[in-house]
Amino acid sequence: MITATTPHTPAAPNEPVARVERVTKRYGEGPGAVVALDDVSLAIAPGRLTAVMGPSGSGKSTLMHVMAGLDTPTSGRAWIGGTEITTLGDEDLTAIRRRQVGFVFQAFNLVPTMDVLGNVYLPFELDDHMATDQQRAWVHQLVDRLGLADRLAHRPGELSGGQQQRVAIARALATRPDLVLADEPTGNLDSRSGAEVLALLADAADTLGQSIVMVTHDAAAAAHASRVVFIADGRLVHELATPTRAEIAEVMLHLEESAAARAAHRAAGRHGRLGRERVA
Repeated sequence: MITATTPHTPAAPNEPVARVERVTKRYGEGPGAVVALDDVSLAIAPGRLTAVMGPSGSGKSTLMHVMAGLDTPTSGRAWIGGTEITTLGDEDLTAIRRRQVGFVFQAFNLVPTMDVLGNVYLPFELDDHMATDQQRAWVHQLVDRLGLADRLAHRPGELSGGQQQRVAIARALATRPDLVLADEPTGNLDSRSGAEVLALLADAADTLGQSIVMVTHDAAAAAHASRVVFIADGRLVHELATPTRAEIAEVMLHLEESAAARAAHRAAGRHGRLGRERVA
């Protein structure tokens, strides 16, 4: 059991920092049940930026939530580091998320009444402990590296969108988590700010050794990743290593065309059934 004084089991060297094994997530029961994830297995290597892509409704956000312990699979298992999280209670899951998982959201999710430094230190406050001298040195290295050193006393409303997302990245990295999960991190940014944020995420993986999983629909964003996995209808269907934007876009076009064709087929089937019922 994980407690305030007992850390979770870290991943062994060169072992995945997070993984799911034969995970299925089903919403509802019977014929109307929705299968968001269908027997998915995925391991996240340390020190890499991994992008997860797929058509709308493919299950990519559900996968991220299961990996973070924010959602419970219907079946299958999930680990963060060496700790299986599918067997943990709510209190222990909360402790794992606070200490071992960092989050970067599309909407930034900064506390508007706190200044930059207060937002960055928020994970320590939520975990009810003061940052050590070593951790403070790390935080100051982060804010300097992210170009925030002259904005530490500013509140989120006094920052640009790109600056706010940099604060969110610093907050996510502050505790040196096993895993950072970024959900459409450039979705609310202009192209220039988005490119800067993506470069920072890639740099965090390449030079700081941070493991990052980024959910995105944008081929240009995914091209910053060293690995791109594709999900469709709740299943992992393809993977690319160090891909180009054009290679990613080609796979996505095929998946979206296939998804549209399946949707049209299902709609035609429903229309046909309704017609037969009216005749009957």
